[in-house]
Amino acid sequence: MATPNHKSISHLPVLYNPFLNCIFNNPQYFKSPFKSIIDELKSNHTHYTILVPPANVLHEYYDPSTENSSTKTLLRELCYNNEDFIKSHIISTAAPVSSTITPISKEQLVIYNTLNNKQVLIKNRLIYTGKGFRKSLKLNIASILYFTSFCDYFPKGSKFMVIYIESTLFGGSPPRKLLPPLPEPQESNNVKPNPVDSVTFEKLLRSFPLLSKAVSDKFYRLFHHNNYQFRGLRYNHRKKLAHIRLEFLKILEEAFKIILDSVNVENPNSEQTYNLINHIISMYPGIDLNKLVHEYVELNLYDVVWAQLIFQFNCPNDDKESYDPEAMKILTSEMYEKLSCLSLNQLDLPVDKPWQMNELHERVSLAVQEFEKLADSSIMNLNGKTGVINNTLQILAQGRHYFNKSAKNPNIVVSADTLIGLLIMVVVHSKIDNLEAHMYYIKYFNSTDHSNDGQFNYMMSNLDAVLFHFSQKEYGYIDLIENSKKNYDLWNAIKNQDLETVQSIVDSVSTEYPDKELPENHFLKSKNINGESCLLFAIKAKNFEVYDLLINLNVNWISIDDILFEKNVTSNQNLLMCALIEESHYQIMDDLVDIIMANATPQEQYMYFNQTDLSGRSVGHYLFHNYKLIARIGHLIDWELKDNNSHTPLFSLCRCYDHAEYTDIITAGFDCVYKKYGDDGIDFDRHIDKSGNTLLHVLLKGIPETRLLSNPKNLINVNQLNLRCLSPLMLYVKYNRLENLKEILQDPRLDFFGEDFKNHYNVFDYLSFLALKSIRTERFQEMEKLIFTFCLDNYFPKNVDDNVVALNGKYDVNKKDWLIFFKNGDGFCNYKSINSLRQMLYLTKLKHPLSCFPEEDALWKNFSIGASTTPMFHKVRINRLIENFNILFQSLVYLESINRSKFYKTFLSEYSNEVLVLEQKQRIGEFIESEKQKLGDVTFKLNQIQEIEFFLDFSSNDLRKYTTLFNKLAKLVCIGDIKQVDNQNVLDMMIVRLDESTIFRDVYIPPEVNEQVGTFSELRDYIYWIQMFGDEVSRNISKLVLDIKSWKEIYYAICHINLELKQMEPPHQPELAVSETTSNGTPHAARSDSSLSIPQMPEEELEEEHGFLSNFVGTSKKTKYKKLIVDKSEAVKAIMKLNLEIKWAHEVIASEISNFLKFRTEFLRFGIKRYINEEIKNLRQRNIELAKVLYNIKHRK
Repeated sequence: MATPNHKSISHLPVLYNPFLNCIFNNPQYFKSPFKSIIDELKSNHTHYTILVPPANVLHEYYDPSTENSSTKTLLRELCYNNEDFIKSHIISTAAPVSSTITPISKEQLVIYNTLNNKQVLIKNRLIYTGKGFRKSLKLNIASILYFTSFCDYFPKGSKFMVIYIESTLFGGSPPRKLLPPLPEPQESNNVKPNPVDSVTFEKLLRSFPLLSKAVSDKFYRLFHHNNYQFRGLRYNHRKKLAHIRLEFLKILEEAFKIILDSVNVENPNSEQTYNLINHIISMYPGIDLNKLVHEYVELNLYDVVWAQLIFQFNCPNDDKESYDPEAMKILTSEMYEKLSCLSLNQLDLPVDKPWQMNELHERVSLAVQEFEKLADSSIMNLNGKTGVINNTLQILAQGRHYFNKSAKNPNIVVSADTLIGLLIMVVVHSKIDNLEAHMYYIKYFNSTDHSNDGQFNYMMSNLDAVLFHFSQKEYGYIDLIENSKKNYDLWNAIKNQDLETVQSIVDSVSTEYPDKELPENHFLKSKNINGESCLLFAIKAKNFEVYDLLINLNVNWISIDDILFEKNVTSNQNLLMCALIEESHYQIMDDLVDIIMANATPQEQYMYFNQTDLSGRSVGHYLFHNYKLIARIGHLIDWELKDNNSHTPLFSLCRCYDHAEYTDIITAGFDCVYKKYGDDGIDFDRHIDKSGNTLLHVLLKGIPETRLLSNPKNLINVNQLNLRCLSPLMLYVKYNRLENLKEILQDPRLDFFGEDFKNHYNVFDYLSFLALKSIRTERFQEMEKLIFTFCLDNYFPKNVDDNVVALNGKYDVNKKDWLIFFKNGDGFCNYKSINSLRQMLYLTKLKHPLSCFPEEDALWKNFSIGASTTPMFHKVRINRLIENFNILFQSLVYLESINRSKFYKTFLSEYSNEVLVLEQKQRIGEFIESEKQKLGDVTFKLNQIQEIEFFLDFSSNDLRKYTTLFNKLAKLVCIGDIKQVDNQNVLDMMIVRLDESTIFRDVYIPPEVNEQVGTFSELRDYIYWIQMFGDEVSRNISKLVLDIKSWKEIYYAICHINLELKQMEPPHQPELAVSETTSNGTPHAARSDSSLSIPQMPEEELEEEHGFLSNFVGTSKKTKYKKLIVDKSEAVKAIMKLNLEIKWAHEVIASEISNFLKFRTEFLRFGIKRYINEEIKNLRQRNIELAKVLYNIKHRK
């Protein structure tokens, strides 16, 4: 039931978000639990910020406190029944608890109190719950905005700071329990590392001081370089390897003896040491102390022992056969040099398929990288050396699958003979110096007996076999050198572009194999360690004659499979990729494409051109090196294939900024894409890279040639932000891309004043950044003029001589005030501080007190610049204030009472030489008074006042009706704006949930991350502005009505005085009247009963002080008469003053009413045009978004 103070309870359509609805659209706002909250917000709405959870969370999630209850409570119920919940989501931002800035990241951390004295921390667009909350939560901030109130219980036109967060500060239980994550698949051969393996003797000494005290000094003396007992290891002279091994074993025995002596009963601390060792053994079950001591000795003696081994192996081999056969050095640098061009196909491997050879080449290449680690100075122990060799053999056996179990494992069986051949390639091409010393060290300085270790023995036997192969010249060694020599001669001739030598070599081969295929081990089929053949060398040499000689002299020598499967195994790039990357001769590329197109099937062609390298790039990604190939193979390119940076081939074409024929490249690329995909339109979101850049972002120029904006079938968002929060428009301004700027400004979908969600910068902010760091070149000035002209033409009334625009704001640290940048069409510009702007508006209203120009506070009531707010709202607040200034400038075009030209100039002029505000006020007062005095002496008759009063009543009633109608319209437009956003959020949520990639997963993306503003907001602002002007006219009328009321009261008081005076006057005394002036200043005779007539008194009577009537104190007729005369005189003076005020005010207000009637029509028409433009723009963009959904459903891969 309605209370007496609230006779009717009504509300507009319910908002989709329950939290917003309970605050701004609540018919029970005057009842608990809302009353205290609403009263506080009503009195200080700029001091608070509302944290709003997403609507679907409130509708679908449950209160966590009732999660285990039989009757769960939806979070939306808390919005209407739980005062603590509501107050917890309203923070007092005007008075932060604390504010700090992190020293490195310079992020601001601010703690705020809620309405119920809980605390939240805001940092870097994250909100953390603090004191008073039951759970510690970290919530993302989705978006922020000013929410416009439409209800009657908040001040008209009030705007509230709102922060949308991803959930409630109380948390939320989802409507269904989340499925536990699937366990990660575990490989059967994965063995958990044994913690004992990481234990070393050195770690034990550091961890157990008692053990260190017992043995460290002895070990120090043992390993000291002055230890005479083992001086044999310190001097470099020829000795047998067995002697070095024996010396090492002696030191090892001494080390064991040190440990035994530490637990000997003769040692006073033996018992403690013995117990400690037992404790260590119990801590690490299975630990082998002998092995740890051996490794400790090895660690301390490695440099000495290794130097001795190297010295012995590097001694000449002249007498080693008899002196020390173990010290024979087989793999010398000369041998490595002779075998440096050995090819895998010349080792008689039982593999002949080109794709299998590619796999073996890749394994050899990876194995060489691993085997080269033996020469690394960081490998200083036996375990490291053994691990390198073991990894090498595993790579040769398993390939890339050994590193990455998810990688495809080719079904290639590596036999023992094949492994030997692969290992020969690894040894030859890794060129490890003193490989024999490494093997000797592994065999004889091992702490473990590997006599029964099959894997270790197999590993070492393979290496022994390789060394044996190189040591026995009669068993193929000479053949290997000859093959390497032939390979070198051919490769070197190709690289040096020695056509004669290549011709000679090819002719000799042609003589031997005139019309038949070459054997697999022929040197013309040889490849280097990276899998590159002589054909690829010719491509890199960029010599068409050499290339043509190799590939076209005899078609039997190189098959189509050889061409299709040849690639650089380290980069996984095929022949055409390499030709493009090396920018080889265009005839080579054309011929290569001709061969592939003529001999490969369409499926093979498609697979070849879309084969990816290790960077994820295909041939299409490199076509900018020879864009003329696009016309020939473009239809076979997957233009939507993304590389590791999410760049498609089309994206790569757009990024080749240094190319001299940039426009021709992108024209060819886009023409091909339209021809291949353009029948159903193209979703260019498939060409966005991992940084969020669209094709519009990366294009340097040539937008008309790409038809990105002109083709109606293209599905592209011209306002899309990348991950750096730059739209294409902002990026064109930032990087001075004038040609693109001209094109995008012509697109009707462009959101010119769009802001990024992080810093809330717009196009004018980036223009100011560019102006600060660059010289004002002619190009920059043209860009500046282009942007400003676009702003005037599209957002301000047309055909106006005088104009000024508020562009952007920046904070001045020195002045500790915000500065707003103003500019007009003539190029004049200036920065004005907020403080000076307040003074200017105050003085303007002071100069036009009865105009409908708004009061100074009207512009600032929602933007308390002096009051604190959340860091992320600083720029938003200034941006919205700038919008208000621009609406003010737009409105003055239709308002004739203000001298627009002079008013605009105040924003562009400097005030350094201006007088103080107090002096300005005095001058304005004098000016207004002089204007009034120009009216002369003014008198009004009662009927004239009644005529003015009737006019004011009529106008006031008309304005009242208009205001009532406009209030309803304003509410409907405001609620319409919110319902537009609600409708879009619901539809977006539905689309996300119907997506096949998210329908079976608990993926939640709040739609509130999008801008929560509808197109009705454009019209709403203009309607509120008209309301504000109308309210000002009504206030001015009310002021004049009060003056008229005062005039009438004085008038009737004078009439009453006249009546009393008439009764007191003697009958024989003639009536004298003071002459009156008409309204035009001419005198006329006053009637005896005129309200302005004052009877003249004899001077002697006026000068007489008491006389005979002085005995009648206070009641004397003479005294009363004199008092009435004085009262009438004062009343006449007051009414004469009011006559002047009413006359002046009436003329001004009448003019203002006339102006307002015209203004409201024209300004509303302008506002509707602005709304229609924004609505059309929004509908176009929304149509594209929905078309993308249908396109993706239709073209799912």
